[in-house]
Amino acid sequence: MDKIIANFKEKKLLFAFTFLILLTLFIGLVGISQIQGLMHKIEDLGKNNLSLESAVLEMRIKNANYAMGIRNYVYWRSARYLGALPMAASVNKIFAVGESFKQELKLYRQNAYLSQQKEWANEADTAFDELLVLGKKIIQQVGSEESGRTSDAVNSMLMSFENRIYKIDEFLDNAMGKFNLQEVQRQMVAARADKARAIFFLRISLVTALIVGSLITLAVYRRRIKERLYRQDMFNRMINIEEDERKRLSNAVHDEMGQDLSALKIYLGVIQQSLVNLSSDALDKIKQCKEIISGLIEKSHNIAFLLRPPDLDEIGLVESLEALLLEYKHLTGIEYSYEKPGAFFELSAEYSLLFYRITQELLTNMAKHSEAKHVVLKLERKSNSVELSYSDDGRGFDYQAVIKHPFRRREDKLRLGLIGLQERVELLDGRMQINTGPGKGVSILVALPI
Repeated sequence: MDKIIANFKEKKLLFAFTFLILLTLFIGLVGISQIQGLMHKIEDLGKNNLSLESAVLEMRIKNANYAMGIRNYVYWRSARYLGALPMAASVNKIFAVGESFKQELKLYRQNAYLSQQKEWANEADTAFDELLVLGKKIIQQVGSEESGRTSDAVNSMLMSFENRIYKIDEFLDNAMGKFNLQEVQRQMVAARADKARAIFFLRISLVTALIVGSLITLAVYRRRIKERLYRQDMFNRMINIEEDERKRLSNAVHDEMGQDLSALKIYLGVIQQSLVNLSSDALDKIKQCKEIISGLIEKSHNIAFLLRPPDLDEIGLVESLEALLLEYKHLTGIEYSYEKPGAFFELSAEYSLLFYRITQELLTNMAKHSEAKHVVLKLERKSNSVELSYSDDGRGFDYQAVIKHPFRRREDKLRLGLIGLQERVELLDGRMQINTGPGKGVSILVALPI
């Protein structure tokens, strides 16, 4: 059942991560799309409306120049006004201005994107065609009359001409020109509205992504806490099982084997006393048997002590470590230096047992592999941690090479022992530093938080 729940939670967390990635991708794509849309609108605004406005301005100029050309021609023919001669000297130039107006109107029609703009272009085209026809009539009428005078017909056509010129200019200014400006303003307002909507959407999306990301982070954090607590619980269970097994073995060795060996030694004494006229050779053998049994009894006591030291519960960690060093001195002949903490402090049973087992494992490795002559051990309490430092003058080893190499016999045991110790320390949020090298001895620092 727990496995099913764990799998469900993992799938739920995976789904949340997938949703966050898709949401982030969606936000990015929508943001890019909206930015591109705004850029296109701005480009269209500059490309179309500004071109339209430029065409309207040019048409107003061409319209004014065409009107001025017709006027100057009439003034020059009727009054020989020399100031009008530059523009009245060539009729073709006058009508060329009119054709330029038509070209600008054509550009306006090409850039028009609304039906209203196209209708206005048609109206302007029709009105200016009528103006061109009227202008030609005026020039023909003036050319057919006597120089130096203007007939009533010409004056009437000029009044109609001026009226049409004014209406076209007013139409270009008020209808087409102002409408274009209004359309530019309308599109600017629409672009600002689109920008506001895009920013609002992106804000909502980012807030949603932030909330989802925070929830996922919180879920991961809680999961890691649960996993760490679970590992600590499993570690404690493993340690308890191991210690219970050690205690059982210690009792079996100390009580059962020790008592049996003691009984065997007593029986040998009884046999020795019950037999008479024993040869000196037989007496020596019985004596040797007693010595062997005494050695076995002492070794069984040592084994029982190493399996489960009673001192750890009775006299505490500080004195138990010294007793352990003394025991290994008797076993290996090493010399040791032990620096005790300056002030008394108490540790939890979990910490005390871990420090004891670490020291025991290090001393065991030293006895088996390092050929050390001297060991230095230091236990001290810092402001927020308890530190145990160990060093010896043994052969040392290449720790990185041991970690990288595949498991092989002696290195296998050494590697597993060191990694096991480090994992135990890390499960309690501690740290373990190993400094060693060939011919440099071994230096290890273990720190546990308090």
